[in-house]
Amino acid sequence: MQPYKQHPIYGIAVSEPGKRWRPKGLVFAPDLNCTLEVKRLEPSDLIFTTKKAAEEQALKLCKAWIDAKESESHSAAKDSDFPKVKL
Repeated sequence: MQPYKQHPIYGIAVSEPGKRWRPKGLVFAPDLNCTLEVKRLEPSDLIFTTKKAAEEQALKLCKAWIDAKESESHSAAKDSDFPKVKL
């Protein structure tokens, strides 16, 4: 497990038939005293030939999800800074 922007993240590889691996990423809540899983990323269309590649992809998926959520929250904050005016 490693931290990314205050979220503990974990990338694992799930074995598939034919010596192939599928990535599985787990994102946990930023509170270090809690192990609350907030997102599980399990793309069924990504298959790798090595365990390491699948684990690395799982971490990339976690980071991308956190970045997207952060971007959404910044956009929402910017929108709420301005009052809505009816014309």
